[in-house]
Amino acid sequence: MDRGMIADDAFAEVKALVIARTGHHYYVDKDSQLADRIAQRMAATGDATLADYGARLRDPTDPEWRRLESAVTINETFFFRFAEQFAALRTTILPAMIDRHRDDKRLRIWSVGCSTGAEAHSVAVVLDDLLGEAIADWRIALTGTDIDEAALDAARRAEYSSWALRTMGETERARLFDRTGDRYRLKDRYRGIARFERHNLLSMIDAAAPLGFSDYDLILCRNVLIYFRQEDATAIVGALARRLATDGVLLLGHAEPNPGFDAVADSELIAGILTYRTLGTRPKPVPPTPPVIETVPAPHVDKSRSAPLPRPPAPPPPTPKTEAPLVVRTPDAVAHYFAALDALAADDKERAERAFRDALYLDRSFAMAHYQFGHYLLAQGRAPDGRRSLTNALRVASALAPDTELAEGEGMTAGAMATAIRHTIGPHR
Repeated sequence: MDRGMIADDAFAEVKALVIARTGHHYYVDKDSQLADRIAQRMAATGDATLADYGARLRDPTDPEWRRLESAVTINETFFFRFAEQFAALRTTILPAMIDRHRDDKRLRIWSVGCSTGAEAHSVAVVLDDLLGEAIADWRIALTGTDIDEAALDAARRAEYSSWALRTMGETERARLFDRTGDRYRLKDRYRGIARFERHNLLSMIDAAAPLGFSDYDLILCRNVLIYFRQEDATAIVGALARRLATDGVLLLGHAEPNPGFDAVADSELIAGILTYRTLGTRPKPVPPTPPVIETVPAPHVDKSRSAPLPRPPAPPPPTPKTEAPLVVRTPDAVAHYFAALDALAADDKERAERAFRDALYLDRSFAMAHYQFGHYLLAQGRAPDGRRSLTNALRVASALAPDTELAEGEGMTAGAMATAIRHTIGPHR
């Protein structure tokens, strides 16, 4: 990282332009990471000074903006991410939508911040599995959008490394992909369902922007909001919820739900996962009809001779509502974690290690970061370092209730992680 760039008076202006254009509030206190990405682009453009590069960016139509937006966007993604959400989509959410549209045979689905397309293609696979040959009779508008043109090109090619398929066994990979060397291309049957186009999510909260996208049965906006300021994230959730059809469903990432979202969207548990709907459209529970009680005249009581009736006992306090525990992490640590996974997908080992360490510097109790970093180190032949990182993950997991779901763990519980680590490194001492 060039500290001279950060000290340059022009850096503050370039940083402000990037944040205003992309909405990536994530970079407000990440000068070193932003400087690295700007330096890469300056080397490509040949701009000798940051002031020259800033002058280029003052023109909102300059083609460099598309390339810089790609450079500052984290494109970590993989197939069937958040396993419990995809289980709910497969067993409950999408079957219900298909049943509602049996007559018109149409579905509208939007994958927001789709990156290289794994999420949208995963939904396409589930739809094909559910509908079978009948999918040819349906009008399915499955759209993936992103600010990054390079990521969109990759989504259209639908060609991936094994890292993007890491949740699948070999049988499932062979069913869904054609393999050439170490690359996997989604089979034609699934690849033609989704289409991809450019869209800046920040435009959703521009009051002057046209409605554009609307009437969606399903919107997925997962691991996108962590890059925005809280007030912008809340406004985006409200804007997305308003673009849902009746009975439409919005899914967010594990680390993103916030109590403030309840002011702009209705939350609802479906098949055990948190979903959102257009504000005010969730069916209200019908209160039970009170039973008809036949009244009987009370007997006459001589109040002058009767003793006072004993005061009835106080009702017991209500039993507190309990929910399955869930560990959440700080947004900055999560963003670094995704940057590390993004770097691994790009085979950039140096950047991956730096991002893992940044995540753990911010949050030493981030079990999944310890866990993934440990496996990465073991894969690099750095056994002592890898075992040490896995041991740190084990300490964190062992301190939690076994059924606690770990943040960014795709449904992995603390107990499952502890078992997996002990299998890898042996009993913890």
